[in-house]
Amino acid sequence: MAVSREPEFRTTRMREGYDLDAVDDFVDVVIDALEGRSSGRGVTPEQIEAEEFKVVRMREGYVMDDVDDWLDAAASELRTRRKAAAQQQAPQHQQVPANAYAQGPGIPPAGPPMGAAPVAPPVVAPPPAAPPVMPPPAAGGYGPPSGPPSNPSYPAAYYDTSSHGTSHGTSQYDTQAYDPLTDSAVNELDPVLRALDTNYGQTPPPAAAPPPEQYQQRAPEPAVDDASLAPSSTPSTGLHHIEIWVRDLDSATRSFGWLFERLGWTLFQAWENGRSWQAPGGGPYVVIECSPDLSWVAYDRKAPGLNHLALAVPEQWMVDRIVSEAPAYGWHLMFADRHPHAGGPHHYAAYMENDDGYEVEVVAP
Repeated sequence: MAVSREPEFRTTRMREGYDLDAVDDFVDVVIDALEGRSSGRGVTPEQIEAEEFKVVRMREGYVMDDVDDWLDAAASELRTRRKAAAQQQAPQHQQVPANAYAQGPGIPPAGPPMGAAPVAPPVVAPPPAAPPVMPPPAAGGYGPPSGPPSNPSYPAAYYDTSSHGTSHGTSQYDTQAYDPLTDSAVNELDPVLRALDTNYGQTPPPAAAPPPEQYQQRAPEPAVDDASLAPSSTPSTGLHHIEIWVRDLDSATRSFGWLFERLGWTLFQAWENGRSWQAPGGGPYVVIECSPDLSWVAYDRKAPGLNHLALAVPEQWMVDRIVSEAPAYGWHLMFADRHPHAGGPHHYAAYMENDDGYEVEVVAP
């Protein structure tokens, strides 16, 4: 049975789902392939089955099972259609006349009739020309196959701040007017940002050819008893993100947003009930959200749960700069009588608390 050309996928929010735009764009290409349109000729069933989409959680996305089931059915139909088309286009075997082999063994081949003029020997045709040889590929190899890419890139961040009455874009906190890349004070942080991301502004060198011994067959690795340590497709483990629920999104955006962007973080996501900022170099990100499921209990950093968020900077002078600017954005210095060594004689840090009772630590080596 043919798959639907107008699939309707269920959507989900606050759970993992596929990015809406990414799925819609790829489904359009798959439908073109099923309908035999030119824009879908480069799509293969294997490509459909292997397609991966961006996964979202903080905003609306498609239910992953719905999308996967439809793509599997589409790949199966496309494989059947193209197999049938290939069979129709295959050349038919040339029929041999029935009397072609009627002459039995021992009978001399028929020749020209008696008395006829001698027949000139047949002209031997020259051998067929050799097929053209494709030139060897250049250093970078042959170009990519025609057709759409197997995994087109989609926008990595979702910005939708125009309709939400937060302090972004206001005189109190204007992210466009306050550009961390051009602000004079932040220009002093360039060495800090480069220290946080050693590859910042540099072109990665070309990959070196592997040594010959790498081509030799490797001995099998011993089995791993602990499943948590077994190799997997995940490139590495580490902190992915931290989510903090707040009662007042505007107040939290004013204090946390200023601090994150002052340290070189970037606004990563924005939606009706929250924001997120990502560390330099595409590192972990922190979510600040006023969730509809929030339990309206007063936050107490001394209760079980998150006590404080610690942010690293590479220079001690930067801790002092943050302390001097923070009060204008709702942060108050804690343990002032022991600052900057409230955490110990060899620990240079500033402990600050905002108006909502959340604590952060800005620490330098």
